[in-house]
Amino acid sequence: MSLKGMVSRTAVTLTGGDAVELDFGAISSATYKLATQKSQLGQKIASALRIIEQAIDKYGADRLALSFNGGKDCTALMHLVRAALLRHAEARGQPTDALVSFCLLYKKTFSEIDRFVQQSAIRYRLALAEKSGSMRQGLQLFKDDHPEIQAIFVGTRRDDPHGSKIDYFSPTDADWPQFMRVNPVLDWSFDDIWAYIRSANVPYCCLYDQGYTSLGDVDTTARNPALFKDGLYQPAWSLADGCLERSGRSSSNASRSSDASASKAAADDAKREQQQQQQQQSHPACR
Repeated sequence: MSLKGMVSRTAVTLTGGDAVELDFGAISSATYKLATQKSQLGQKIASALRIIEQAIDKYGADRLALSFNGGKDCTALMHLVRAALLRHAEARGQPTDALVSFCLLYKKTFSEIDRFVQQSAIRYRLALAEKSGSMRQGLQLFKDDHPEIQAIFVGTRRDDPHGSKIDYFSPTDADWPQFMRVNPVLDWSFDDIWAYIRSANVPYCCLYDQGYTSLGDVDTTARNPALFKDGLYQPAWSLADGCLERSGRSSSNASRSSDASASKAAADDAKREQQQQQQQQSHPACR
């Protein structure tokens, strides 16, 4: 496999604006408190924390990394991992170190995602390693830079593409860079992710307040037509049917035009610009 021309940026200049590091103690306390609730969400949180704790015990905090690209699933996971890492460190009288994080760069990214990733690196004390190319190429570059990392926390869910074929602990295929993939939110749904984000006040990318429910490259990502109501796009968490989560995603720009609602909505963007700007201004990740 040739890595010529691939980008590897381990030392990243952070441009998080007014972002500040969060209180990990408060994150841990609130998350573990939510995990004691008898609700479905409480049980999901408790299960995810147990999986994270098992990974920490098995590999050690210094041999673990987080896969993070700014999406909602890995954002929720990042919050959970920080909660568990602090409890682990405090129980042993150890300091809380930076969390090594693998970020595969999109070919053409939203500026809002870039900004949110940089802000998150500050808020959660991430040692951000940005790589480009295919997933396999990016992981190889990451492994070359971080040979000590044995396992990576990933925000994959069962209803994601290929998510049904993996388990909580799933090694990469034999012909891939060797890591153990740890999937603590594997059994979570779209609604579970948003219930946790909103219950725990987890900062998230502001695009989710503008009608996007699944984020990727600019050329393959559009607002979800299922959220277009009364001439405006609603926030992602208000999506009534989680099965429609990826309705705004496509393999090419051409497929966007296949949805008449999306086309009409695009024509009305100018009329909605003022509202979208107000939403962005009210959301800290867009400042």
